[in-house]
Amino acid sequence: MPVLNLGFGWDRTQNVLYRIQQGELDGLIPRLVVIHIGTNNLAGTKNARANTPAEIAEGVGAIVDRVHEKCPDAAIVIMSVFPRGEKPDNTYRVKIKEINEHLVPLGKRNGVTLLDLTSKLTNPDGTISRDVMPDFLHPGEKGYAIWGEALKPHLPKH
Repeated sequence: MPVLNLGFGWDRTQNVLYRIQQGELDGLIPRLVVIHIGTNNLAGTKNARANTPAEIAEGVGAIVDRVHEKCPDAAIVIMSVFPRGEKPDNTYRVKIKEINEHLVPLGKRNGVTLLDLTSKLTNPDGTISRDVMPDFLHPGEKGYAIWGEALKPHLPKH
């Protein structure tokens, strides 16, 4: 199945919105758009402050709106923000949980699905295994396999 990856390292919601505004989706007719964005908005940089969970969810919502405008026939899968940090008491985990709670209403929109892999990417005690996310942030081979399996039911049928 052909796939076009439009994600870039250190992407934030505002980067995605800018690229869509500049025509990144123009002329494309996808059957499915998977949106996985938000974790980088938790960190401040010299060019942008850290965003609040509500602001991040608002940014994801704006992306969903723009994708729907540009690709009205595409199904949209929003990925919840993946857990990060090895242990469940990592300071990012509380913020990520809040972001994901704000995303729930987006997943109830017509043609939109919210897919939360938190329980599949973490151990029963809430820790993250290096087998799944070697740096406790980015999926490794096993993490991508988990993600791929979870997406299979949402893929368009040929």
